[in-house]
Amino acid sequence: MDNYALDSHYGDEGEGEEYDDFNEGGSVGEYSGVDQHDSHGFGGFDNFKVVIRVRPPLARELRGGLLRPYQCTIHVDPSGRIATISENLPAVLQQGQMGPMMDPSMLYATYRFTFDYVYDQDSTQEELYLRSAQHVVLSILQGYNAAMIAYGQTGTGKTYTVEGDLEGPNRGIIPRTVEDIFTYIVNDPEPTSKYLVRASYLQIYNEVISDLLKPDRTNLAIREDKRRGVFVEGLSEWVVRSPGEVYQLMARGQSLRATGATKLNEMSSRSHAVCIIIVEKCTTNVSEEAAAALSRPTSSREGGILPHNIKVGKLNLVDLAGSERVHVTGAVGKRLEESKKINASLSALGNVIAALTDPRGERTHIPYRDSKLTRILEDSLGGNCRTTMVCTVAPSMEAFQESLSTLKFANRAKNIKNEAHVNEDLDQKTLLRKYERELRRLRQELQRRSKQLVDKRSLLEAEEQKRRAEADKLAALTALEKRSKEFLKEKEEKKALEMKIRAMQVSVHREKE
Repeated sequence: MDNYALDSHYGDEGEGEEYDDFNEGGSVGEYSGVDQHDSHGFGGFDNFKVVIRVRPPLARELRGGLLRPYQCTIHVDPSGRIATISENLPAVLQQGQMGPMMDPSMLYATYRFTFDYVYDQDSTQEELYLRSAQHVVLSILQGYNAAMIAYGQTGTGKTYTVEGDLEGPNRGIIPRTVEDIFTYIVNDPEPTSKYLVRASYLQIYNEVISDLLKPDRTNLAIREDKRRGVFVEGLSEWVVRSPGEVYQLMARGQSLRATGATKLNEMSSRSHAVCIIIVEKCTTNVSEEAAAALSRPTSSREGGILPHNIKVGKLNLVDLAGSERVHVTGAVGKRLEESKKINASLSALGNVIAALTDPRGERTHIPYRDSKLTRILEDSLGGNCRTTMVCTVAPSMEAFQESLSTLKFANRAKNIKNEAHVNEDLDQKTLLRKYERELRRLRQELQRRSKQLVDKRSLLEAEEQKRRAEADKLAALTALEKRSKEFLKEKEEKKALEMKIRAMQVSVHREKE
């Protein structure tokens, strides 16, 4: 069974199946997908973008007080690129004063920033997604790594932007992304393209990583290897076949995420949350008729297996806990300890960004390992990734200092340089693992039938299937060895796999005796 085969329709929705790299995914049919061409200017170093979103004022902010009625502090230029923040915005707009300045006579400070885009208070979820998120997140279908990171003060709309509702116009980035991914996959005209979509969900709470989809898995460790890069060891991955399955996983994870009430936000996120979506696309350079023939388990194949092209895209959707000023939020006890951990990790994030954007160009050491958050986001910050950071701010006077701090943070972050490239492999290893799984399945089937005392003919049929799989394996190895010098390094792995096959033959021979 091809590990990249999934249903070509949504069908019945469940919660998905936990994925095991060493077992069959257990799904049938196949998705075909779209190879999206990059037409959105994400080339070269232009792989890190920063956008600002100004949330509307809250009812309590609009009510203001006797001494200080509500006053908006942030103005968005009609171009959608410039944000001006001022302690006396009406006077600034009236006088046309722009740029970093301090007017001692009027006693107000004004700052002007330019970003990739600035969304005003009346911006919609759809507008932000289509302009600043869609082309980033869908690049994973081409084999790129991508990330959407929401940063800002608590209560400024980060979770709303990232998650929002699951239905209707207030859907956030995650549900819209999931819908688009499956829509593109289902409509792909390429008959030889197959997809495997997996999802994970984690939180970092008080510097401890937990699996939100398997709550018994806590205090998980971060590892790194050449094949997977930076990853969380023990984090569950779930094969998903429809948006509905992803939504159920999200709902389960959100119910377990750490939240709490503060003076500024009744449902403040007390942890950093990362939703991970991995899309593997397998394309075979073969005609539709040949692809159908190759998919039949008993088909006779000549000349070995034709090359497979594998593209793996990984998407990190990150909802950071909000930065907090303890004297403003009134945090005490447990909330105070949470605030300290949140601020420490966000400070580590700031240090990483400062190192990455050092104007002297001295990048001898980037302190990714100073926190779990920056370690997980290592590829997203200055690495192999297409990243967009959404920084959310509040327009009220009481939030002026935090909003200004967020804008300054964003102004530094926009200078990060990412170098994204397609994660592509002709994938000898994947083919070999596929045949190992098939041989293991056939051996288990042979053992099961033996225990059930089936007739000799059924046993011979199972043994013949195993023999054919072994022959296909040997043919695949021979063909792959001839294809390119690139696979010379894999000879030792091939020899080891051939020894496994011979051991299986001896084992089957003994079982027959």
